[in-house]
Amino acid sequence: IYITDNIDAKAKQILEQGGKVLFLPAGKVEKGKEVVQYMTPSFWNTSWFKMRPPHTQGSLINDFHPVFKDFPTESWTNLQWWELVNRAQVMEITDFPAEFQPIVQPIDTWFVNRKLASLFEANVGKGKIVVCSFDLKNKLENRPVARQLYYSILNYMNSNLFHPENELKPSLIEDLTRKAGERINTHTSDAPDELKNVEGLGIMDAFG
Repeated sequence: IYITDNIDAKAKQILEQGGKVLFLPAGKVEKGKEVVQYMTPSFWNTSWFKMRPPHTQGSLINDFHPVFKDFPTESWTNLQWWELVNRAQVMEITDFPAEFQPIVQPIDTWFVNRKLASLFEANVGKGKIVVCSFDLKNKLENRPVARQLYYSILNYMNSNLFHPENELKPSLIEDLTRKAGERINTHTSDAPDELKNVEGLGIMDAFG
């Protein structure tokens, strides 16, 4: 397995030759960089606070996927995910094929609803790739959760169960670190609609 934080010439060559690549772009993601993720979900109405982070509503996890054979989980981010998820970068994959589903999918704020990913796999050329935006590289000796997920991913990629369903163009994966995502100006100096006059009535008339 070629492990890299950049889709360089060697990674492309390995994929073209039918090899395996583990791409770990944590800290380098551009497409999705503006989406701030905490372990806790965003406030129930972030428009009242000009889209102050966090922006995500938890994650949907394919807990039946064999990549989690050595990393027990449920279909949501329970306690062991804190170290990985809190303040981790997410990847925006709105340009991916509509049927493509990541293994771990952060849920974007309902005001924007971009398609996001933290962990996914794909066939690329003749090869296969796993892409993970969680930090699985730094200080693993002091981070047992990250170390265990890293271990589980490698075991999966080295097993005969590593057979991604979908195929992606290399450029889609490269764009994750070289292109900006869907940047939407959600900031406003105006009051939220809920606080404006309703048919000429004041706030006290509308809510009192």
